[in-house]
Amino acid sequence: MNKLRIGVEKLTSCSGCINEIIYALLADPKLTESLEIAYFPELLDKKSLEGQFDIFFVEGSIVNKDQIETVEDIRERSRLVIAVGTCSTYGGIQSLRDKKGVEEVKKHVYPKPELIDVEGDVYSLQEVIKTDLAIPGCPVDGNLLLRVLRKIAIGSKDISITESLCAECKRKGLECVLVKKKIPCLGPITAAGCGAICPSFGRGCIGCFGLRKDISSKEIENFANRLEEAGIMKKSDVLSLVMRFSYAKEKGYFEKIVEERGR
Repeated sequence: MNKLRIGVEKLTSCSGCINEIIYALLADPKLTESLEIAYFPELLDKKSLEGQFDIFFVEGSIVNKDQIETVEDIRERSRLVIAVGTCSTYGGIQSLRDKKGVEEVKKHVYPKPELIDVEGDVYSLQEVIKTDLAIPGCPVDGNLLLRVLRKIAIGSKDISITESLCAECKRKGLECVLVKKKIPCLGPITAAGCGAICPSFGRGCIGCFGLRKDISSKEIENFANRLEEAGIMKKSDVLSLVMRFSYAKEKGYFEKIVEERGR
């Protein structure tokens, strides 16, 4: 049986997802034996792409032309391209700088901004190339990645899930932090899949898994209104929290809301 040829590329991110990818690749010795890790600059000396790949994991958002060219090359070489983590899937926190001038941001962050090569916008992987699967999370769940690898290894197909995080809380028998404790929580509009980590510890969901696939801008607006009416959180703060991780990929939603509000 031929081994699955694996590639991993890190773009712009905090690198938290890299640790989870390493875990997923090495956690199951039997699965690891069926993999050939052919490209992974954080682990291997090889720094250039060579040959074809069965699975390519891309972690981080895209901020310059070199990264655009890199992911386009990856797409041509790979049977499956998987966006790993919220930065790759939705743009991540750094995509919030789309709302400000890039030169202004560089001056605040770097001592020598003239040496930094970044574009004006931040892109999710799916905005630049076609992806076969996207697994969000900040960081991504290594066990979830491991399950995906196992499914691919046996030729199984992905199942699209559109339910909200609230469904996971109910299955785990968790008390609703939003209703019972009035803690700000984005669970009703956030995609399921993380295992309800934050509510499990009595904290509200911060939306790192991104918006539900079936959500509309009107539903986001209504949710923000309800939280403000209940005295839990200001509407403007709700929308800012929603934008934290997903601005790059979902900016159309947010721009439409702002336009409808006359801002």
